[in-house]
Amino acid sequence: MKICIIGYGKMGKIVEKIAKSKGHSISQLIDSPNEEVEGGSDIAIIFSTPKSAYSNIIKCFEKKIPVVCGTTGWLNDIDKIKSYCKVNKSTFLFSPNFSLGVNLFFKINTSISKIMRHHDEFNSKINETHHTSKIDFPSGTAIKIKEDIDSILKKDTPIESKRIGSNKGTHEIIYESMSDTIKLSHTAKNRDSFAMGSILCAEWLINKNGYYEMDDFLNDFS
Repeated sequence: MKICIIGYGKMGKIVEKIAKSKGHSISQLIDSPNEEVEGGSDIAIIFSTPKSAYSNIIKCFEKKIPVVCGTTGWLNDIDKIKSYCKVNKSTFLFSPNFSLGVNLFFKINTSISKIMRHHDEFNSKINETHHTSKIDFPSGTAIKIKEDIDSILKKDTPIESKRIGSNKGTHEIIYESMSDTIKLSHTAKNRDSFAMGSILCAEWLINKNGYYEMDDFLNDFS
């Protein structure tokens, strides 16, 4: 694949490294919201700032380039992207977290939440910690966890966010009653799993059309 990488920070550099190791080429590197997207790429992988995410996606669509996006903090515009894909036959895959471990974490939590439907004595809460340079909070992963829990338990699960040091990402789900505390947590050791997941999704997205999420990719192999 010829990959356009949009957002050349820590994540973008790891995407570049892993993509090249898998035999892909980098057709364009974009690290400025003012830089134009060139045509000719097979796919774009976006880990840009939240502020520039939507415009970057549209720029790619205008060049007929499918997009894989891991940027969070811009999801007020996600319905516009879904509509754009439907009307213009564009191709887009979004995930708040491309790590396989985190997506297994989502599924485990969903199973636990279904059990907790029958135990009203437990309240739920979410703690998330990331590095100090992470712009958005709560994290997109924490918001996804909250949405999954709330849709099952019909509760408003609180999120506590912390930005400390160089933490790659820790998410903790707590179910607590007067007598017991149950904790489920995931800690990212490095960013490689996020980059690899985005590249695997990009490979899968080629020759597809429409709006997709990480579950669509995972379910294709279940």
